Amino acid sequence: MKHFKIYILLVLGLVIVSPLMAQTNDNSNLDNAEVVIEKNSSYELQTMGREYDKIQRIEKKVKPSPQNYELELIGMELNDSLPKQLAAVIDDHEEKKYYSKYIRVGYGNFITPYIEGGLNSNVNPDFDYGINFLHRSSQEGSVSRKLSAGSHNAIDGFGKYFSEYGTSSFSIGYDRIGTHFYGVDGDETQISQDSIKQIINNFSLKVGHEMPSYLTGNDYSVKGDLFFDYTGDRYNANELEIGVDLHGVYELLNDAKVHVNLIGAFNQYKNTTTEGLDLDLNRSWMKLGGAYEATFDEWYIKAGAKIAYSADSSSFDNNFYFYPDVFVEYTIAEDELAAFLEIKGDLNIVDYKALTGENPWVSNDIALLHESKLIDIRLGADAIVGDNIGIRGSLGYAIVQNMGFFVNDPTDISRFLMTYATEGNTGVFNLNVAGSWTQREWMVTASTNWDFYSMGDDRIVEPYHKPLAVNNVAVTYKYLSNWTFKANIYNKIGLKALKVDTETAAQETEDLPMIFDLNLSAQYKINENLDAFILVNNLFAQTYENYYRYNVKGFQLMAGVGYRF
Repeated sequence: MKHFKIYILLVLGLVIVSPLMAQTNDNSNLDNAEVVIEKNSSYELQTMGREYDKIQRIEKKVKPSPQNYELELIGMELNDSLPKQLAAVIDDHEEKKYYSKYIRVGYGNFITPYIEGGLNSNVNPDFDYGINFLHRSSQEGSVSRKLSAGSHNAIDGFGKYFSEYGTSSFSIGYDRIGTHFYGVDGDETQISQDSIKQIINNFSLKVGHEMPSYLTGNDYSVKGDLFFDYTGDRYNANELEIGVDLHGVYELLNDAKVHVNLIGAFNQYKNTTTEGLDLDLNRSWMKLGGAYEATFDEWYIKAGAKIAYSADSSSFDNNFYFYPDVFVEYTIAEDELAAFLEIKGDLNIVDYKALTGENPWVSNDIALLHESKLIDIRLGADAIVGDNIGIRGSLGYAIVQNMGFFVNDPTDISRFLMTYATEGNTGVFNLNVAGSWTQREWMVTASTNWDFYSMGDDRIVEPYHKPLAVNNVAVTYKYLSNWTFKANIYNKIGLKALKVDTETAAQETEDLPMIFDLNLSAQYKINENLDAFILVNNLFAQTYENYYRYNVKGFQLMAGVGYRF
């Protein structure tokens, strides 16, 4: 059976959007099938992403896996200006070449300087390393200028060592988000910038080792990572997590495999509430799963299960969970049409890092509770039409326990709490369609994702701050060899927020306006090392709200240059 590959690329911009459900299956049957979907709420300079591969060394039989190195920048993907890796075949060895140094600078309205750079090397046959840095800040924002200023600073690096015993690796990173609680109520002229300032710092470290089957000399491969993560903010909230991630694969006959995964962590969260109460919670968790994977003629089958355990010292969440993990695909017409059925579940880890990454304006009184997706059933199809059109469509239904929703804090409307549906499960019916078309210099991608919620907890009337639909159309055109033009239309509908009267405690649902965003970009390659770019975000200057009372910036313009050494 031929391999069927479908890739769904989700690019996160200034907002966090509902995920586009996709499945990548290396064992299905449509060759060269590709659906590429970009979902951007704004064009930001995308990561100088790069994959590192070492030369395969026959004498040591070392074949390292790629290094996926991504930094989320001001949003748009300008891949043509990134450090290149040009594959070549020399004496049956695969060799990767790329520019080892690069820098990109730009400047935009709202007093927005931007700089990114990096240094990367795989010259040593036994060692790869890289470092990347980023600074982006806006001294003014959409509300009262400096009151809504923001910044993002990051630096991270990695290293890999290749030996006859496998691949040892490490990665380290620091990320700093600066923002303000500019959704505050009251006379803005009487509010000082420092009184509503928020800073969120994150430090992460991972070390690991991998031994593939061709090194073990047996039919199994093993990989293990130890990870450390620390997140803290300006208001004494902090979270520490230390964990382990283990993965093993045992290869059977006829390309069948057995996968085993174990991941778990000790998590400690500390905070001081607005009433001065000190919180100190231990929130350990663990997941253990296994699956059998095989191909039979037109059928690809993965059948497995997962056990999860959550232990919270607050006693709100001390439970074992069991989830199915099944994926079945049938090729109806080779290279043209395949249908699939997926049945799965998972314990979605909800921690302080994840919530502040999605919404940095959370309150000190925010509650943390893991979300259990009891079951998620999805039925869909993948199709290749002609030589240049790929389509994927699916229908799904999920039952979720403890689903969380952002709501404005009644005592401080500029900050957000999490309310969880603990007194009834939440049903989610999903419709998703995605497709792409390519023709010489043109590429068009489109997606639509609809979520219909059935609230089982009578206390929560609506799925607050979760959209009914997210729609996206992206167009790329390359002119001659020097120009690249892009356009992106982004739409989000059905957002709702909860308003609570502080005096009467009366609740009211606020319908947020529809989001419609058009973003444009142009890039000109001056020579092999130098390029120039211009970005236009939010062309129609729509100051919409992804979160109630937090208007995004209006019309945004940035121009800059990139240079590769």
